[in-house]
Amino acid sequence: LSLLEQVEKSYVSLLDRWELSVEETHRKRGSVVKGFINYFGVGVDAQAALQVHMLRESKPKLFFSRFINKAWYAIAGAAEDLFNASCAGFSQKITLIADGVEIPLPVDSQGIIFLNIDSYMGGVPLWGLGERRVRRYGSARDLCDNSFAEGYGLTYPMRRNSTTRRMDSIDRIESSESLDTLSTMTSPSTKNKKTHENLTSCNLPSSCQDGMLDVVSISSAFHLGQIRVGLSNAHLICQCHEATIKTKRTLAAHVDGEPWKQFPALLKIKKKKDPAVMLHRAPDDGGGVEVEVSNLLDWAEDRGVI
Repeated sequence: LSLLEQVEKSYVSLLDRWELSVEETHRKRGSVVKGFINYFGVGVDAQAALQVHMLRESKPKLFFSRFINKAWYAIAGAAEDLFNASCAGFSQKITLIADGVEIPLPVDSQGIIFLNIDSYMGGVPLWGLGERRVRRYGSARDLCDNSFAEGYGLTYPMRRNSTTRRMDSIDRIESSESLDTLSTMTSPSTKNKKTHENLTSCNLPSSCQDGMLDVVSISSAFHLGQIRVGLSNAHLICQCHEATIKTKRTLAAHVDGEPWKQFPALLKIKKKKDPAVMLHRAPDDGGGVEVEVSNLLDWAEDRGVI
C-alpha cells in the first residue's frame, strides 16, 4: 500500500538513453551496438570489474555476500595497481573526440568514465564532487597557452586570451626538450578554439535529461578507492553531446556494470532519440514538479522578475 501511495504522488521524469557502437579495426565483422543509461567506462575501473566478473563466472561460490563481493573488487583493484598496471600510459593508448574536437587526457590518466547519471560506485557523484586542475597533457597537439606545460618540465605564463597553439610535428614534448620546439605550433581556427573551451569548461551541473555526457578521468584503482571514501575527487574532462573513442591497444571496457575485453576499435557514443520515461518520487513533504514550479514562480515574483 505504501508503494502504491508513492506511485500516486510521483511525477513523470525523462531519462536520456545512449547507444554505443563498437567497430573493431582488425576484425572483419559488423559493428556491435550496446545501450546504456548509467555510464560507460574504459580503463582501470573496467579492468577491475572484468577481473571480478571472470572470477565470478569461474568460481561463483566465492561470491556469497555483499561485503565479500566488495572485497573482491578491492583486491582486483589493488592487484591491478601493484602487479599488472595494464592501463599505464592510458593517454597514449586512446584518442578522445568530443563533439568533433579532440580532447587531450591527463598523462596520469588510467581510465575515463562517461556519466549520464551522476552516481557511481553505489552513489558517489563523480561529476558533482569532481575537480578541475591544471592539466598535464599526454599529447602536445592541443597544448594551449592557458595551461602550464608542467607535465613536460616546461613553464610559461598563463594568458587567458592568447591564441591557442597546436603542435604539428611532434606528438609529445619530453621534459628534456627545449622551449624552442613550441615554435612549430600553429593556430587552429577560432571556431575550434571556442568549441574546445566550451567542452572543457565543465561549468554545467550534471543532468540525466540534458542530452549531454559528463566525462571524468581517474588515475588508478587506488584513486578510485580514495574517491569512494571521500579522500579524493575525479578529474573533470569535458561535457559533450556525442563522443568517439579510438583505442590503439586492447583495454577493458564496461557499460552499466557489464565488462568485456575490448580489442583496438572505434567506439562511437550517441544519444538515442526516445528517452526512457520514469516515475520520479515526490519529496516527503508532498508536491512534486508542481510544487517546484510554484516555488520558482513565487521566488521570481518576490524579486520582481515577473
